[in-house]
Amino acid sequence: MSKAAELAEFGGGISNGPNAVEGLIKHWVNYDAVNQTTDGSLNQSSITDHNAGEFDSNYTNNFSSATNKCHFASCINSADDGETRVSGATRGGVTSNIGHLVSDSTAAPLSTSEVQFYSGYSSSGSANALNYDMSAAYCSSIGDLA
Repeated sequence: MSKAAELAEFGGGISNGPNAVEGLIKHWVNYDAVNQTTDGSLNQSSITDHNAGEFDSNYTNNFSSATNKCHFASCINSADDGETRVSGATRGGVTSNIGHLVSDSTAAPLSTSEVQFYSGYSSSGSANALNYDMSAAYCSSIGDLA
């Protein structure tokens, strides 16, 4: 069965019409920031890589609200597809979220047309948090499309 047929069976998927099922992921991206490639995506028209660990994912189909949606971001603790860790036991581990970790130089308000997310490693008792390019930074969005 084709992907289009599978989506139709479950009521739609990406659509601007009444078949856009509530609760389904309407956007996702797996971004390899080390190689600056998108390894997979849904409803993403482009990605902007601002600085180390700072990204904007632009939607193909906009959301109906800038604030009435849910995002999830995560990353792999590696810059070489999992072979070695970026953040060892002496750091606070890796982190990823919506918005920024360190700098406000490219901060953007919540939007219907894009989501800003980051990857980096957390602070420890002796070092601050730091944006970092991981080999897999993930972001997904759930909400109503416009």
